Amino acid sequence: MEEKKEEKIKETTDVKVLRDEKTNNKIVNNYQFQETIGRGIYSKVKRCIDINTNKNYAVKILNNKLLKKKKKSVGISLNGTLEAHYMIEDALNEIKIYKELPLIDNNNILKLYEILIDEENEKTYLIFELAEFGIITSIDENTGIFTLNSHLNNNEYNEKLIKQFILDIAKGIYFLHSNNIVHRDIKSDNIVLFSNYHCKISDLGLAIKLKDDNEKFSMTEGNIFFYPPEFIECENNKLFSYKPVDIWAFGVTIYTIIFKKLPFIPEIVSDIMGLFNLITEANVNFEINGIVISENMKKLLKRFFEKNPEKRITAKEILEDTWLNSE
Repeated sequence: MEEKKEEKIKETTDVKVLRDEKTNNKIVNNYQFQETIGRGIYSKVKRCIDINTNKNYAVKILNNKLLKKKKKSVGISLNGTLEAHYMIEDALNEIKIYKELPLIDNNNILKLYEILIDEENEKTYLIFELAEFGIITSIDENTGIFTLNSHLNNNEYNEKLIKQFILDIAKGIYFLHSNNIVHRDIKSDNIVLFSNYHCKISDLGLAIKLKDDNEKFSMTEGNIFFYPPEFIECENNKLFSYKPVDIWAFGVTIYTIIFKKLPFIPEIVSDIMGLFNLITEANVNFEINGIVISENMKKLLKRFFEKNPEKRITAKEILEDTWLNSE
C-alpha cells in the first residue's frame, strides 16, 4: 500500500500579530503562542495552539533582522582556517530542504506544516508538529555528562526501547539519504521524543542535497564531539562522503542515550587535540557506568563506529538488521 501523501507545506505572507486580552500571549494569525520549550543558536521554540482547531504545535521563531547581522563559523577547511557565514543562511536552508523533501507520512523527520513570513517585523515563524516530551537528552557542557529526558528512566537500561529508538532514527536517516540529502548534524539535541515513546529527527539547518550519490567534501560540519575519524584525517586533499558521517553521529547519539556520556571524551573536555586522538585511535568502551548491554547490541553499535567509512553500516542495513527487528 502506498503511503498517504500530505498537502504541500503552506506558505503565508499575510501575517497579522495581535495580543490576547486575557493572557497577553502573542497571536500570529490563528496561532496563540504559549510557553518556551526550546532555544537554538538562531531561534526560539514555543508551544502554540491553533485557535481554530485547539491543536498543539511547536513554532520556531526566527528574527531575520538579527540573523542577518550574526556570523557563525561552521567549518574547518583543509588548511585549518574557519569559514564563516551568516546565521540566516542556516535558517533559510532548513526551509529550502523541507521544500525539497517529498511530503509523505511516517518518514521520521519532524513535520513542518506552515511557514509564516512577517516581512514588516522581519520575523519568520515555522509551524512544526509538537514532540510532546521534547529533546531526548540534555548535556552538561562542562562535564560531557548527559541526562535522559525526564519521561525516561535515567537509571535503567531498557534495550527494547533503545532498539525502537535506533529503528526510528534509522528510518529518518534512510528517508533523507534515499532523497540524496545528508543531515550533517545528527546528535541527541536534534532527536525529539513523542508521548508514544517514538522519536524523530529535527533541525535540518545544516542539511544539504547532494548533486549525486558519489559527491565528496572537504569541509566539516556539526558538533566536534560527534565528528567521525574521516573529518580529522581529511589531510592531503583527502575528500569524504557525508552519508557515513551521519551514521557515525547516529552511533554517538545512541551511545549517549544508553551510557549518558560521550564515547570519546578527553580528561579535560576542552582538549580538542586529545578528543581528536581518541576518535581516530581509541576503541569504544561498552562497559561503563555499570550498564550491561547485550552482545547483539554491542555487535550492532560497533558497526556504527567502524573507522573506515566505506565499511561502516548504512541506514538501509540498520533497518534490515534481523536482531534489531526481532521482538
